[in-house]
Amino acid sequence: MFHMIYRLIDKIIIAVLSASALFFLVGGASSGVRGFLVRNEFAVACLLSVVIILLATEVFRSVYVSTSLLIIAAGLTFVIPDVVVVLPSCVYGLFSDLKMEKLLDHFHAMRNAGRKDADLFAERALWLKILLLVVVAVISAPSLTIIPVIVAMLLATKTMYMHRRETVLMDMFDEVRNDAQQSVRLKNEISNNLDMQIRNATLAERNRIARDIHDNVGHMLTRAVVQLQAINVINQDEKTKPYLESVTNTVNEAMTNIRRSVHELHDDSIDLSIGIHEIASALKDRFDVTVSTSIESPVPTDVKNAILGIFKEGVTNIAKHSNGKKVRLEVVENVTFWRILVSDDGTCEPMELSRSSDFAALEGEHGIGLYNIHSRAVSCGGRASIRGGEDGFHITVTIPRKEAVLLKEDKK
Repeated sequence: MFHMIYRLIDKIIIAVLSASALFFLVGGASSGVRGFLVRNEFAVACLLSVVIILLATEVFRSVYVSTSLLIIAAGLTFVIPDVVVVLPSCVYGLFSDLKMEKLLDHFHAMRNAGRKDADLFAERALWLKILLLVVVAVISAPSLTIIPVIVAMLLATKTMYMHRRETVLMDMFDEVRNDAQQSVRLKNEISNNLDMQIRNATLAERNRIARDIHDNVGHMLTRAVVQLQAINVINQDEKTKPYLESVTNTVNEAMTNIRRSVHELHDDSIDLSIGIHEIASALKDRFDVTVSTSIESPVPTDVKNAILGIFKEGVTNIAKHSNGKKVRLEVVENVTFWRILVSDDGTCEPMELSRSSDFAALEGEHGIGLYNIHSRAVSCGGRASIRGGEDGFHITVTIPRKEAVLLKEDKK
């Protein structure tokens, strides 16, 4: 962007200097600008040639175009001396074409790489440009155009240097930005891994607590219940019988509460994503398995068990019947529902099941698994859709989120 602005400013300066040189060269100082333009049609043509050459060297930034224009203009000066005013614009084009830009880029790349042979003046193309500049300087030396020629060369060199500097700064900025983005990604990955480790440790601790309660306290309470029942059988004292029955009922109630707590604690400790990956591990020996989970909020226990059951049935069906190579397991949490997908790329007979009657008509071992998928989806208020054919076997299940359903009912 700034490079284009610099080049535009340079060309305006060169055009003004060329016009001034032509004005004094032809002798327009005595007649004024208006008289100069009226009496010197050829001078006007020269000024238009300057503008055309500046535009041509901007559109076609080719070393062949700029060199050809310079040689033609230099040759015409021996026939028409006033044509010398177009030489500065040709010089600017010669020292600002793409070839010159590539020479500078190559030189800086070699120097940054620590090459000892990084010598800009070792390039033959640069010496050709310098030779042409000397020829132009000799031609324009007798007139005032030697000044615009030197200025054009300096402006071209300055602009190329500034463009190179701008490119280097932009590359440095891009590197810093990429490093910053990479740092953010690494930070997020570390944070996610830390959260996952904490979550796994929490789940493992919950499982340990549930197991300890079940193995220790549960067994002790069970033994106490059995002992109390035995005491009730052999007890002959009617006065103590109500107290024994009360203690027995209390211990039974405690046993029931502990079992419920252990069951809930164990269910909460089942992480859905970990469970899906464990189920998918059964296929990794034969298939290229891709698992994708997008779950951000807690999943109710019944839905969690249903989803894991659906994946188990789907994986079992693939392991027994699929002739494909790739398997995809996916669960996505949306605003109002969960979407479960189990698919493979194996070929099978055309099949499409979506209604309850379609699943009820299934027969055989293959049909039992598919019917169980439908039943698990329906148990949570969802629906299942199964499609098979030449493009693979695909199981899609949607289960509504209860909180979304309740919110919808409250709005009604």
